Amino acid sequence: MAPSPSSRTKVFISYSHADKEWLDRLKRHLKPMVREGRLDCWDDTRIQPGADWQQEIRHALDAAQVAVLLISADFFASDFIATDELPPLLAAAQAEGVRVLPVIISASRFARTPNLARFQAANSPDRPLDEMPPAEQEKVLDRLAHTIESIVDPQ
Repeated sequence: MAPSPSSRTKVFISYSHADKEWLDRLKRHLKPMVREGRLDCWDDTRIQPGADWQQEIRHALDAAQVAVLLISADFFASDFIATDELPPLLAAAQAEGVRVLPVIISASRFARTPNLARFQAANSPDRPLDEMPPAEQEKVLDRLAHTIESIVDPQ
């Protein structure tokens, strides 16, 4: 049974482990809202030793209100992302209004992937984060954090 929209409260971050530095940078931008209890951010670093990691990911996917996709060639190369994360996220976006927020961190096939390119990215696929100066990267991540905040905590 699919969760009701009101049970979707998490921000799910999908990324390739090769891009962990970008995950860490994004989490720094989200940390104030997490600390204030206004945001429940989930990524696979929250999986504890001994946990059924596939079940943990499924539960987090089922609770996602927002899905942040850290897009790179490594993201597209991940079989797990392609088969286990994207299908339920895209289905939930279609059926339940889950917001999908792609962030283009490096050159990839994003623009040639219609089921993802239909979602407005946080930055242009022509200007991936890794081609921007650090100050511009931070502005994109700050805007993304603001967008997430407006979705999960509208006031």
